[in-house]
Amino acid sequence: MLGKFWHIISKWAVDKLPQKTKAMAVPKPEVKSIPLKSDQYYPAAQKKTHIVLHHTAGGTAASSIAYWASTPDHIATPYVIDRDGTIYETYDPQFWAYHLGVKGATWLEKASIGIEICSYGQLTPNIAGELLTYTKKVIPKEKAVKLNFRGFDYWEAYTPEQIDALKQLLPYLMDRFGIKPQADRKNFWEYREPKTLPPGIWSHTTVRKDKVDIFPQKEIVEAVYSL
Repeated sequence: MLGKFWHIISKWAVDKLPQKTKAMAVPKPEVKSIPLKSDQYYPAAQKKTHIVLHHTAGGTAASSIAYWASTPDHIATPYVIDRDGTIYETYDPQFWAYHLGVKGATWLEKASIGIEICSYGQLTPNIAGELLTYTKKVIPKEKAVKLNFRGFDYWEAYTPEQIDALKQLLPYLMDRFGIKPQADRKNFWEYREPKTLPPGIWSHTTVRKDKVDIFPQKEIVEAVYSL
């Protein structure tokens, strides 16, 4: 009788322990939807093992998504983070589209989730000392970063709001798809051979020597290092 009593007490104690349930998963951050049509990406679910960070080299999230929608090339990412930190979702990240442009690496296109951050990227100073985008748009100096990377010294900074949004989005995607960050994240933006790229969180510059997105701004590097 006493054994039965302790069995009941023990079961009660176990039942009171926090259980890992779907409700305890990392919550999805608030997103807004600008959906692409299904012929702009491939609506076939894939196993995801990598997350790749990009920047748009352009204006707003809406303009980038509109450009993707205007082409038949199936080039897109499921997420775009605008300068104010708003996260836009264009399609379910279990699906895929081209976003790397690495010859012979369709497997990586399918296995990776791309995240675009709105930024013009590299800036060029003119004779007056203004910082210009490749479209000749002037970026105020307080919105720029001085950082030597791949032949450029100035960049349109990723905003604090974008960094905060990324800090919410990355853990959600990692939890949903079981993606673990690579143990060695030091200099994760430097080029590595795409064919042998370990699962984890990477940059477009990791797999393309000719790309400059993302540039290793201190805050975004720290965000990835902290995962």
